[in-house]
Amino acid sequence: MRWQDLKNNPRLKENLIKRAETFKKIRYFFDTANFVEMDTPLAVRYGNPEPNLDLFKTEIQNEKGEKFKSFLITSPELSLKKILAGGFPKIYQMSKCFRNREPWNATHNPEFTLLEWYEVGITYLELMERVEGLLKDILGKEKMIYQKKEIHLSSPWLKISMREAWQKYALLDLNNYLNFDTMRSLAKEKGYTINEGETWSDWFFKIFLTEIEPQLAKENRPVFLYDYPKEMAALAKVKEDGLYAERFELYWSGMELANGYGELLNAEEQEERFKKEEAEIFKEKGEEREMDQDFINALSEGIAPCAGVALGVDRVVMLLTDSKDIAEVAPFLAREMY
Repeated sequence: MRWQDLKNNPRLKENLIKRAETFKKIRYFFDTANFVEMDTPLAVRYGNPEPNLDLFKTEIQNEKGEKFKSFLITSPELSLKKILAGGFPKIYQMSKCFRNREPWNATHNPEFTLLEWYEVGITYLELMERVEGLLKDILGKEKMIYQKKEIHLSSPWLKISMREAWQKYALLDLNNYLNFDTMRSLAKEKGYTINEGETWSDWFFKIFLTEIEPQLAKENRPVFLYDYPKEMAALAKVKEDGLYAERFELYWSGMELANGYGELLNAEEQEERFKKEEAEIFKEKGEEREMDQDFINALSEGIAPCAGVALGVDRVVMLLTDSKDIAEVAPFLAREMY
């Protein structure tokens, strides 16, 4: 049991102390930059409409015994954006989040700690600099060793667009494969299995995860991968070229640490995306997810141009402590509790 590990494993105890210190450093970083810490609900009425996320479903009852569907959050994103609509320009939250049917492995746990923040008046490119500054502040080193590999933290961190990454690592111009037919043909030509009902994103990820993401792990510095195809925009704004979205992810030794957007603030466009995703979820899983109309109303009311990002705190502590498995930095794990 976990309490026995704490008694007999000094390194685990030391790592949990470093975890607590990391929380303090994060709060100090944002508090001194005049961000306001928020505390939004973990259980909400409407589930995240992203098709690739499975939700924890529960039920809330009032004193009369009336029952209401409820979901544990996959991130505090929608609630925090409602607060942006209320007039707060710089906000952050460290929140427990929940994602069902995730692998119980070295980098995943169905309950995890996510740092999410939003800032009005900056672009997604400027937000990358904020992320870099935070991590340098937490880690406090010019270079560090993670799993026997030296990682250089001094500027500049590598910034590469998704199109550039495909050109560099797969020798392909992604612009030629941005529609269903061309991506399907490419995947088939490369020998990937083509299954009935698969989407453009399915084939994209078969190639990306096999030929490109492993190459990012070989870099000796953190990598910002940015400008994702518009099919993968999620809640990010589409760029003026109409092909790519203002989205970035941060990779460190092959591990995804952060996911950020230049935020989509057009209520009509966001509502259309939600409807499309809800239809996809129903088709794939037979599951109906109601839209959070209050969120759409908040966008309609108006939010100033902003950028936001979510960062996995457990994984940051793994880097800080040179830990290969999340079990080395978390006090409790699903794979040990169930």
